[in-house]
Amino acid sequence: MIDHKHYIPILKGRQGEYGALQTMSPTVKENLTPIIEIPPIPWDHARHRPAKTMNQHLAKIDSTIEQSWGSDRAAYVDLLWIASERMADGEHPIRHVFGVARRKGLQLIPVTGLERDTESQSACRDVLRLDGRGVCLRLQREDFEDAQDVRRQVSALVEVLRVAPAETDLVLDLRAVTLQETHTLLSQVPTLIMRIPDIDRWRSFTLAATAFPEDLMGLPPSAASHVPRVKWILWRSLLAGTHPPRLPAFGDYGVAHVQPSEVDPRLMRPSASIRYTSREDWLVLKGRNLRDHGFAQFHDVSRQLLARPEYANPEFSWGDWYINECANRCVRSGNLTTWRKVGTSHHLAFVTRQIASLRGSGAGP
Repeated sequence: MIDHKHYIPILKGRQGEYGALQTMSPTVKENLTPIIEIPPIPWDHARHRPAKTMNQHLAKIDSTIEQSWGSDRAAYVDLLWIASERMADGEHPIRHVFGVARRKGLQLIPVTGLERDTESQSACRDVLRLDGRGVCLRLQREDFEDAQDVRRQVSALVEVLRVAPAETDLVLDLRAVTLQETHTLLSQVPTLIMRIPDIDRWRSFTLAATAFPEDLMGLPPSAASHVPRVKWILWRSLLAGTHPPRLPAFGDYGVAHVQPSEVDPRLMRPSASIRYTSREDWLVLKGRNLRDHGFAQFHDVSRQLLARPEYANPEFSWGDWYINECANRCVRSGNLTTWRKVGTSHHLAFVTRQIASLRGSGAGP
């Protein structure tokens, strides 16, 4: 049952995020259902061509999801970034991914939206018919520019998919938001919710967004910065005061931005940074660039985090355990994938507990 105390993180389908899901305790897993976005095919900037074929890109998707999430819990999978691509034999990637998942016994639910093309909707309808698990419909702010049109489009899409609202999980995805938008969104979001047809009839309803920056270039090196968790502040305020027509579940993008990174790795100068979720902020501890100063910096950055009041304890999550071990030089300093796993692991555990601490429909902790 997905209600306003359930957590819907939207995660990039990369090794760091998959690894974080694998570290989650059964208690945490019971209280969240991820939307896994299959990322675009990586680009080979040196050869000016895709680094993989679509078959290679999706070769281990079923086993990766099984290892990280298991086969006994539902998860949403969204192929929006690769929906225009095809397998070598011409098969649509939606049919392929859910076909291999079906043979593995995975409980995957497809995600679609109003702007997806006809072939994607047709493939999604076939999956719904074969699996019978329903669908996740992901709406965006742009869909609501015409109040009457969004009602018509939503009704038309569920008819095309041959699915009932009671079999449909609805996600209102605000995508990237800023602190300056908070007050405006507090008045806009209830209006958007009221424009959704028959809001009480949908299987579940989630409000998602993120304020995490696209990159950390704007944050000072060798310093600690605070990035407000605007979506958490907005969602908590909605539950506490504005009383929307239906209380939404909480959704965010973990410790990542909305857009998948497409930067030429030859031009990147990433820093030794830890993304650490706290009550209303992300604490970003940023070292110096890794090319010139190396990954060993993570030992010192971890030690800095241990000395701060935001740090929980080594038992809080796998990520917190790793930070403690790294600070004490009991593990290696890891790589960028390791630290995305660390940050996501802590974030998922933190937000799940934060939501669980709510009382009734009041504000959070």
